[in-house]
Order: sequence, then structure tokens, then C-alpha cells
Amino acid sequence: MKRIASILGDIVKVSLLLAIVSIGIIAEVKAQPVQPQDLYQIEQTFDHDFKVRKVIVNPGWDVRLIQSSEGTPTRLVVTTPCAEFFEEGMEPTLMEAQKRKRSEYGWYELKANQWMPRTTVVELFTSQPLERIELKPGARLTIQRFDFDSTHLDIDVDSGAVLIVDTLSNPGSTIIDVDQGTVDLRRVRGRVLNIWNYGNSRITEGDIQTTIPHRNEPAKEFKLHYISLNFGFDINHPMLNDSRYGSPYNTNFGLTGHIRMTSNDMAINRLMSWNFGLNVSYSILQLDNAVKVDGSSLVLDPSYGATPPRQSLYWWSVGLPVTLKFGFGKWGNPYLGAPFRGLYATLTPTLNFKPRLVTKSLDEDSHWNTDRERVDILSRFNIRAAIGLNCNIGGLDKVEFYIDLLPSFRSSAEAPQTRMFGLGIVF
Repeated sequence: MKRIASILGDIVKVSLLLAIVSIGIIAEVKAQPVQPQDLYQIEQTFDHDFKVRKVIVNPGWDVRLIQSSEGTPTRLVVTTPCAEFFEEGMEPTLMEAQKRKRSEYGWYELKANQWMPRTTVVELFTSQPLERIELKPGARLTIQRFDFDSTHLDIDVDSGAVLIVDTLSNPGSTIIDVDQGTVDLRRVRGRVLNIWNYGNSRITEGDIQTTIPHRNEPAKEFKLHYISLNFGFDINHPMLNDSRYGSPYNTNFGLTGHIRMTSNDMAINRLMSWNFGLNVSYSILQLDNAVKVDGSSLVLDPSYGATPPRQSLYWWSVGLPVTLKFGFGKWGNPYLGAPFRGLYATLTPTLNFKPRLVTKSLDEDSHWNTDRERVDILSRFNIRAAIGLNCNIGGLDKVEFYIDLLPSFRSSAEAPQTRMFGLGIVF
């Protein structure tokens, strides 16, 4: 610890005497002599063999983030008027460098200030390739000078936190999420700058130059920005109440292909959002048992004897899915290699078109004959419920489990209240 300066304190005691006379008001001010105040400086050095991509700032400090020369160790410089907190050899650890097991990347976390004056200044000098900065509720950070080499930078400003950017250059994209916090952008350079603000956030913009026009939008506001197109398929099966071989709807193979058009996610808060879309699907259900059409249902058909036909049901469906999503926040950041981004639940009102029963049977000459007939056996309207995971594994986008809330097929004596359920995969 070293003493770096002696400054005049700002303690000024003033007494004010008021006297009201016929010609006005007379004020008398008496001032006491000011007292000197010393500043002390403590420096901590961090030298480690892993790269740091994230900085977490807890409340209670006035933190300045400053870029240092490439290859130099990270330094934390604390300037405070309180020498008693830093006796020689007893200085507390204000910041930690941490890393998960079997990971080549780590993070810095500046602990919350619970005992030192709020006038204490913390300067963080680092050359690490940061990709994420998190300001916890009530934290304060000034990016004095930083020229990021990253292609993506996420900054989260939590409730009551303050972010001041003096100079920031990022050749990629910078995303700032502000949840009832304050952001003052004085000089920003880069390709993309998007600001999503929640609640009563305060955003001040100065000299901002980006290749693509930047966005500063209230995240709670309903805005349809784009429609995405996805393809997927389901492996499905009827959920039966009767025995394995007692239903005409038993199957050993069920597959549904999807074309999904989905809106962009519209935020409810920092972790929750929703979207809607259109889902067009085509289903194939290969039947186990020989069946025949009986009015608006299928019934078992024992007439085929030892050579049963190959029978399948084919049909189209159109649904309007509405999805509520819950994100994993920092743990689901795809740029940090997280395999799962969040959970979601979907309700899909669905219109089913009349299916077609295709029967392939062998004739006396061992040739396959194919018969097709329309059968009105599906419930025309249904609601499909699904829960799933948003993924970041290769080209995989979603994995979900679903079930029809209403009976999928019209009730019959052989198959009462039959519902479809299955596992869906979306790319």
C-alpha cells in the first residue's frame, strides 16, 4: 500500500444567522478550517494460464475498465481514503479469477463493496478478450478505453446499475441489455450496436458510428421484426387406454414432418419472451393391425387371415403455435458454448384434414394391390401442448415432448379417448 496524495477535505461547517429587519435580510456565514485527507493506493496483479471472456461487477464500487497492452497481466488498482482497511500484508482479495473444470476460459468477478467508502475508485487494467460484461443491481462501471478484438460482446446492465462508455471499439456486434438501469454511450465504434431496454431504463447516446444502423428499442414493446423458417420432424405414438393389440390405432411407426414459420422472440422481461407462428405438418402412421372403415372410426378386420395387409394413415394439419420461452440468461449464452439456451412451453390450436387410409395387400399372383380411401376418423380440431429445450448443438434448434390435449381420434369401442404423443426435433 502506498500513499499517493494529500487532499483537502470537503468538510465545511456553516452556521447561518438570519435577521429580518425593515430593509431586508442579513445572512452571516461562519466557516471552520478544512482538514486534509490522504489517499492510498493498493494494486493486485492477476497472472493465469487461461483466457478470461467475462467480467462480473458487483455493487458498491466506482469501477473503470481500461485496456492494457497485449500479453500483460491484469491489474486491479484501488484508490481509497481509508488506510485502515489495508494494513501491510493484510489486504483483502477484492477480485477473483475463476475457471470451470475442463474449460479453457474463465471470468473475473469483483466482489460487492460492503465496508469501504463509496468514493473508493477501482481501475481494472486488462488485455483479456472479453465477450461479456455483467453489472449486478446497483453496480457502476465506466469503460474508459477498450478496443475489443471480439466479434460479439454482450453487456447486461441490471436494475439500478450504471454503465458509462467513454470509448468503445468493437469490429463485430455489441448487444446491451438494460433492465431499469442507466447507460451513457459517449463514443462507440463498430459494425452492429443493439440496445434492448426494459422498464424505466435511461439511455443517453453521443457519438455512435456503426456500419449497420444501430437499434435502441424498448424490449417490452410488441414488434414483429422478422419471420424465420424451420424444418422438423416428430417421432410419435398413440397413448392408449386399452391393451397393446386391442386397438386399430396401434402403430410401430409414426412420423410427422413440419414446415414452421415463427416470429422473432418478443421480450416480456430479461429472461422471458414469447412468439407465435404457423405450422404445416404431414403425418404418417403405420398401423400394426388389419383394419377397416366403419362409419367415422376404424375397427379391427380379422378377414385377412394369415396374410395381413400393410396399412397406413396419412394426413395434413395446420396449427398456430404460441410459445412462452424462459431463457437461461448468462448460462445459456451460445457465444460461451452453452448447449441449451432455455426452456419453452407451446400451445398449438390445430386443424386436422380428413386422413387417407392406404392399404397394400397381396393378390393371388403375389402382386401388391394398393387401395386408398378417405376416412373421417380424426378429431377435426385439437390443441397440442409441448415442452422443450432451445438448443445450440450443431444445426439443432429445438427438442420437445408433446401430447394432444383432446382425443386425437374419434372415440370408438376399440379405442376410447386415444391421444397422440411424441418427441419432436426442429432444425
